[in-house]
Amino acid sequence: MLEAPTQNRQVTTNQPIRFVIFVSYGNDSIALIQWAHEQALEGVAVVFTDTRWAADGWMERVDRCETWAGSLGFVPYRTSSIGFRELARRKKGFPTQRYQWCSYILKIEPGQRWLEEHDPDARAVCLIGVRQEESADRADFPEWLPRSENHGGRVMIAPFANWTTEQRNSLIERAGFEVLPHRSRECKCINSNKKDMRHFTDNDWQQIADAEEEIGKTMFRPHRHLGAKGAAEMRKWASSKHGQYRPPNQEDAVPPDDLPDEDMTGCKPGWCET
Repeated sequence: MLEAPTQNRQVTTNQPIRFVIFVSYGNDSIALIQWAHEQALEGVAVVFTDTRWAADGWMERVDRCETWAGSLGFVPYRTSSIGFRELARRKKGFPTQRYQWCSYILKIEPGQRWLEEHDPDARAVCLIGVRQEESADRADFPEWLPRSENHGGRVMIAPFANWTTEQRNSLIERAGFEVLPHRSRECKCINSNKKDMRHFTDNDWQQIADAEEEIGKTMFRPHRHLGAKGAAEMRKWASSKHGQYRPPNQEDAVPPDDLPDEDMTGCKPGWCET
């Protein structure tokens, strides 16, 4: 097993933990924290896991959101993992859509360790912001589970399971936040689509390029992105219109219709946000 560093932030409180929200501080997280506030829930722990692969500026958002969560009477925590880049070094490659070991090692395992430490009797209820309309893979996602294996056998509740995007967004607006036009950016994800990548900064792309050079492999799969190979070409692909990207030396080729411009595959429900 790949070991992670110990937790790097803990806020002490005498209040017992009754509810746990694992967050990335994207749209779903903000809505779920606001929902818990409007339901007047007490004993709420809000837990963020640092993947050490956040997009530019995201950790500043995390700081602001933790302050906001604390102002509601909730207790923010942080856990940490070995980090995406170190994980890629040890695995000698990057995760893929088929083998998404990153979610488990960087998020689920640290979350499970946090639960074992702070809720050893498994009495807390875990709240997640998954909605069925997000994707076909989540169309049958349950509203609750009496024993969620990802959460150490604890009760899991998905209060937004049957909600629309508009209903979720209304919570975000009531919280005083703007609805983000992209996914959570706590990790420069292999599942990022064009819209996500267009928000990557020069620094984000440079970090991806540096990691690719060190690992000796590309982070994003060329066959899923019309042949784009490497960070520089992926940036060109992300900036292109649908179906218009051509790899180097193939500028005159007709792009195949059966290769998707966008990868909409999601990560582990409840641990990665869309």
